[in-house]
Amino acid sequence: MFYTIYNHIRLAHYDELAGMPPHKRQATLFRYYTEQIPIVIPEGDILAGRYGYEDDLTPVAPPKPMPGIRVFTEEEKRLNEHFKKYLSVEIGFHRSHTCIDYGEVIGKGLRYYLEQVEQKLSEQPEHDFYLAMRDSIETAIAFGGRYAALAEQMASDAKNDGERSRLTRMSEALRRVPEYGARNFYEAVQSLWLLHNLIPMAEMGWYSISVGRMDQYLYPYYLRASEDGISREDMKSILKNLFQLLDSYGDGACALNVGGVDAEGREMYNELSWLLLEVEKETALRAPIFAARISPNTPEDFFDALIDFELFRIGQPTFYGEMPCRRAVAGRGIPEAEAATFSANSCMGLILGGREFANMWGIKFNMNLPLEVALCGGVALHNELGFTTVTKPREINSEDELLEAYGAYLEEIMGMSADISYAVAKNAATNTSDPFLSVLTEGCIESGLDRAIGATYDTVTVEGMGMINACDAIEAICELVFDRKKYTIGQMLEAAKRNYEGDAELLYDIRNCKKYGMNDERCNRIVARVGQMLSKICREKSHGNYLFLPSLHTIDENVKYGSTLPATLDGRLAGEPVSKNANPSLLLKDIEPTSVIISAACVPQTDFSGGQPIDLFFDKAQFATKESRDKIKAMIRTYFELGGLQFQVNSVDIELLERAYANPEAYPNLIIRKGGYSVRFGELSRDAQREFIEQSRRGNPA
Repeated sequence: MFYTIYNHIRLAHYDELAGMPPHKRQATLFRYYTEQIPIVIPEGDILAGRYGYEDDLTPVAPPKPMPGIRVFTEEEKRLNEHFKKYLSVEIGFHRSHTCIDYGEVIGKGLRYYLEQVEQKLSEQPEHDFYLAMRDSIETAIAFGGRYAALAEQMASDAKNDGERSRLTRMSEALRRVPEYGARNFYEAVQSLWLLHNLIPMAEMGWYSISVGRMDQYLYPYYLRASEDGISREDMKSILKNLFQLLDSYGDGACALNVGGVDAEGREMYNELSWLLLEVEKETALRAPIFAARISPNTPEDFFDALIDFELFRIGQPTFYGEMPCRRAVAGRGIPEAEAATFSANSCMGLILGGREFANMWGIKFNMNLPLEVALCGGVALHNELGFTTVTKPREINSEDELLEAYGAYLEEIMGMSADISYAVAKNAATNTSDPFLSVLTEGCIESGLDRAIGATYDTVTVEGMGMINACDAIEAICELVFDRKKYTIGQMLEAAKRNYEGDAELLYDIRNCKKYGMNDERCNRIVARVGQMLSKICREKSHGNYLFLPSLHTIDENVKYGSTLPATLDGRLAGEPVSKNANPSLLLKDIEPTSVIISAACVPQTDFSGGQPIDLFFDKAQFATKESRDKIKAMIRTYFELGGLQFQVNSVDIELLERAYANPEAYPNLIIRKGGYSVRFGELSRDAQREFIEQSRRGNPA
């Protein structure tokens, strides 16, 4: 329903909207959405903010595109289409995946931002983006007013004192927040939820809207709760309702941070961290993602409480290395003190909440492409469409020569991609802006620009799709061509073109070469050099506030991406998934966790601040004793000591999955980790359920 209502609104108001300038159109769409969506306050909810139709809207096709202002040149448009259609390089603009500075907005209220915009309009009264900003803030305030009026009406009709008290408390809070700053814990959480609700309405898509460092910005309200007449049990009930709401909307990739270290090095776990963990365990929901920040000083009792099979089996928590993540953010050129305020964003990503717009998935770069072009003299392996300005082909007879050629083509093709990316961002800022989210993003009121190009930090995640496959292919060429001289590069290319049909011996030999994840010296060296090449290019193409961040963060996109990708030189067949996250290739069957950790640490972690999680699977039996649980803790700590950023844990009860597969109606709320976030097992197709069970048996769930 959420995703279809925009088409209904666009269709119903098309002529009116099409006649508006783009910024005014976006603000008007936001207003129509918040005015037309039905709102409800169900019995038992402590917080207001549910909405929707009793029955899903009948999907309608979107009307013809709205007129816009031309931003792309014909060459940029042609090249972008060419990259996607023929070369599996996708360059786009992706909404949501964001985190505002909830602490500041909750504390100051939306009227504080409205006053700043009004000041700008007093200086530039006809500025179209400031006008759209003002309209959007007024729309957001009015949306809270709708709930306040509904709660007041329901309170007056209440049949008992308990209901009247619940609704009166709600209406009084809603007359205050989010327009003005919150005064107590209840108002703060109510404001948080409405803000979290409004962002995806303005973005026209609810995915990966994260809530940041909740145990820090709500902590002052927690400390004075007793003075406000709010008990710990009352706060727990409020938070449980919040978790239920977070789980009811979105895609389950909403990150809630706990812990960490402040700029002075003090550990930041507190009583509210413990309360949030209690709520996480008792609600056992797919969202929010519990992002636990681990430092050398993380309290052992809290760390112990996180190593819990009941949490792991639903994909919780995700572990972040506090100090490596901070170094990665600082590596973008950001001051150390500011880097210390980062939040884990979505299922992977490091963001400065309220100061950064993160175009996650901004570039999905085919890391096998430069290898193919290097070996084929300037064209891609599976078609003859090349590059008019391609680097001169060079002779390749050794590992160094191969990596030098790979790097030259990577620099050239990635450079083109980065130029297109900035044009894509300018187009989004011009024609499909988000005035509301821009108001809440530092730099945009100051510049009068949409957050796509006007935020203090605009970051584009460069997903190195299939990077591990490319590194394994380079290793295979080194082993089979340069070392053993059993095959030529031409023979390997021709076999891959045929999808290895009729080349069983060659395919066997390739698949039995050493691979990333085995802690082999050359494999580790190759992945380090390729990672360094990508990060160097990203740094060189960054300019001003526009930063490119390399990443090995695929979630489960590796399956979809691989489904249309031809065979690659590592022995992966056409249509098979590419490597997932910073994990070894799916062709590596015997995964030894310690080797994986050491190999992953060879990727230049600090440079890959777009995210590079590893996923490891632990059997239920490994939680049976404190000694075995301590081994899991030690493995996590070791990875972070080696510089790792994120450690994702999978653990499932396979017998339970089999029962749920056989009798799905009996297990409607069974939750599993799928990719970088959690989903209900019953939401998967029957084929996907079966695949997940079989992958879990092999210790490598999808």
